[in-house]
Amino acid sequence: MGVPRIPIASRKHLLNIGLCLVLIWGMYDAIKGPDLVSDLRDFTGRYGAYLLLISLLFTPLSQRFNWVKRHLSMRRNIGVWGFIYATMHLLIWITLEFYYDWQLMLDEIAGNLFILLGILAFILLTPLAITSNHRAVKYFGYRKWQLLHTLTYVAVAAVIVHHFMAQKTAMFEPLFMGLVLILLLFWRYRHAR
Repeated sequence: MGVPRIPIASRKHLLNIGLCLVLIWGMYDAIKGPDLVSDLRDFTGRYGAYLLLISLLFTPLSQRFNWVKRHLSMRRNIGVWGFIYATMHLLIWITLEFYYDWQLMLDEIAGNLFILLGILAFILLTPLAITSNHRAVKYFGYRKWQLLHTLTYVAVAAVIVHHFMAQKTAMFEPLFMGLVLILLLFWRYRHAR
């Protein structure tokens, strides 16, 4: 007697619950830590970047691995959760770090390229997250929708450079993410139709 298969819709629900619990756990862990704002900001930014990069890995990996191909429809969920984490990252910066001091934020943006890149990435990700549903695909048509969603690569590149520039010492992580993105872009160029 074989193991019963869980329908893909149920797996998506489990994925959503899991990523929500990870976010809650990260917040709880940050509250217990010595530097709430930095811990929350770093956690949401780091894992948001990972989720966005993982969502891009689905297509090339689906060419090699059947189990990834079977779960290809989950990449949108993962990408949207990457955006949710990025939104939390931005909200933490606005509310807990700057306490809604818009002038101080503008001064900080003007003096820091990495913050400007982070905001650019968020602006690019917003329409992608809003259109990550079947209704948007029908509205735009698949080709136009797909063209819009190629902006994900630009947004993720901005996220990785933002992450790299924000680091003081631990450079391996953003460099590794950058290498993965370069390999992804090379794969996309090789398989462009």
